[in-house]
This record gives sequence, structure tokens and C-alpha cells, in this order.
Amino acid sequence: MYYSLGDLIWVFLLLLGGWYLWSGMAAKDRVRRIVKAHCAETGVQLLDDTVMLSRTRLKRDRSGQVRLHRQYEFEFTSTGERRYSGVAVLHGQRISQIQLSPYHLA
Repeated sequence: MYYSLGDLIWVFLLLLGGWYLWSGMAAKDRVRRIVKAHCAETGVQLLDDTVMLSRTRLKRDRSGQVRLHRQYEFEFTSTGERRYSGVAVLHGQRISQIQLSPYHLA
């Protein structure tokens, strides 16, 4: 049985989409665990135990290699009364930034 070039392109795109979804789920779980630990160290609580992907792009790292740059948003609380927002950036497999918005201390 012979496959046309169009068939091979569709299979490749399907595999690429599957890889992107699979790696995205793994990256989101990794960021969630790291953000939860960071919040615990800071003395705040990660709300809903979740992070949300807000932006994905390609960006070069320090060595010049192109890597996925994923930005996640999350919410936390310091007193249990008010929600605050935060941002975590995953560049390749490395967390490059975790930023908490200013919050009220208990």
C-alpha cells in the first residue's frame, strides 16, 4: 500500500498536535506543583489548586536554542478573604519567573 505526500503530512500534523497536547499537560502539572510549593514558601495559598495557560510562543534561550515559552496565570490568597493574581513562566523545561501581585499581609 502506498501513501501520498498529503496523507503523510496529515499523519505528521496529527502526531505533532498529539505531542503538543501531551507535553502541554505535563508542563501544566509541573508548573502547578512548583507554584504550589512557591506559594507555601511565601506563606500564601494557591487557590483552586490550578494554573491556566495564558500565552504560548517560541523564544530563544540563553544558549540560542528555540524553546517553547509558556506563560501561566494563577490566583492565590494571603488572608482567605481576597483573591490575588500571579504569573509563572516556563521556558523550555525551566521555570524562569514566578511573580505574585502585591498582596495584604495577614
